[in-house]
Amino acid sequence: MFPTLVNTLAVVIGSLAGMAFHGRLTQRFRIILFQSIGLATLVIGLQEALKTQNIPFLALSMIAGALLGEGIDIEGRLQALGGWIKKHVGQQKNPEFIDGFLNASLLFCVGAMSVVGSFRAGVEGNGDILYTKSMLDGHAAIFLAGAMGAGVMASAVSVLGFQGGLTLLFIAFGRGLPDFVIREVGAAGGLLIVGISINLLDVGKIRAGNLLPAMLLAGILAWMQPG
Repeated sequence: MFPTLVNTLAVVIGSLAGMAFHGRLTQRFRIILFQSIGLATLVIGLQEALKTQNIPFLALSMIAGALLGEGIDIEGRLQALGGWIKKHVGQQKNPEFIDGFLNASLLFCVGAMSVVGSFRAGVEGNGDILYTKSMLDGHAAIFLAGAMGAGVMASAVSVLGFQGGLTLLFIAFGRGLPDFVIREVGAAGGLLIVGISINLLDVGKIRAGNLLPAMLLAGILAWMQPG
């Protein structure tokens, strides 16, 4: 769990640094900051998504995952969690808090590094991937918090809960999980990150949170694949 704690702390520290100049940015600078973050996020998502070796299964997992996630309304529940945190940390008058929390939570949690890093930490006791991810997330948090404020720092709760839970799950059950399953889960996560980039670029609205079940389904389909 120590690598996840380091990752959580990196998000907090990066967010604090970014919040120092959040209120000083004019709208013009905030727009270009969102666009730069969105473009970088798009590249990261595409890199992960293109690692898949079974596009039909990836498409099927996204479709079925979208239906399942929409039925459960995962994004609505995440927004409710963001609203609860917002209320209890004195950010009721901050209209950007929930968006910052939601976008940062998804960005920091659904990538392949989160899945693979948790697997390595849980099964092998090797935290190198999560330590690398901590540095990346910390730098990203600076710019995200500069654009979206305190909600980004609250996403540290999501990192601790999701990534920590994933590590514990892998400790208990992950020793027989093959690399190709992790690869397909990461590819599905990459497509979710592409959805986040679309939101950041403000060219559409993707309810990326409701696509989260696609990662689980991608792993199941890969596991069931003959040969």
